[in-house]
Amino acid sequence: MSLTWLDMAFLAVLAISMLAGFMRGLIREGLGLAAWVIALVAARMFAEPVADMLSGLIDNADGRLVLAFILVIFVVIMICGLVIRAVHAAVEWVGMGFFNRVAGAGFGVLRGAAILVLVTVLISLTPLSQLEAWRDAELRPTFEELRGWVISQVEAWEQRDPERTEAWRNLSLPGFGNGDTDDDQVLDQSAGQGEAPATQ
Repeated sequence: MSLTWLDMAFLAVLAISMLAGFMRGLIREGLGLAAWVIALVAARMFAEPVADMLSGLIDNADGRLVLAFILVIFVVIMICGLVIRAVHAAVEWVGMGFFNRVAGAGFGVLRGAAILVLVTVLISLTPLSQLEAWRDAELRPTFEELRGWVISQVEAWEQRDPERTEAWRNLSLPGFGNGDTDDDQVLDQSAGQGEAPATQ
C-alpha cells in the first residue's frame, strides 16, 4: 500500500484532531461545541433587545445589531467556559480523568472525519478531483462512501420534514429577515403617497 501526499494530509488531520481531543478531554470538547451552538441560538434570540439597549450609544441601527450579536455570543461563551471548567475539574477530581481523555480522543477522531468528509465534498466539486494524488489516494474510497452516506441522510431528512428544512434555509440574522431596509420602506411609502388617484 503506497500512500499519496493527500493520504498523509488526511491522516495528519485525524491525528491532530485525535490528539487535541485527548489533551482536552470529552467534557471540554463536547461541551465546548455545545457552548457555541447555545451562543449562536442566544444571539439569534436576544440580539434585537440588546441592540435596543445600545440605542443611546450607537446611532447606526445595523452597527448596534452587529455589536449586540457579538456581545451576546461573547457573554454566553464566557459563562459556558466557566461551567465547562467546573465540570472538567469535577470529573478530574472523581478520578475519571483518563476515561474523559480517551473519550475526548474518540470525539476528536469523529470531528476530524467530519472535517475530511466536508473536504471530500469540496474536492468533488472542483478540478482537484482530477489530481493524480487524489485518484490514487488509499483513503479516497472510504471518504467518498462517507460523503455519499452523509448526502443520503441529509436528503432523507429534508424529505421527512420539508417545512423545517425551508425554515432553516430562510434563517437569517435578526433585523435582516426580509432583506428590506428602513430606507427602502420609506421610499415605498413615499412612492405610494405620491401616486395620483385615477381619473374616472
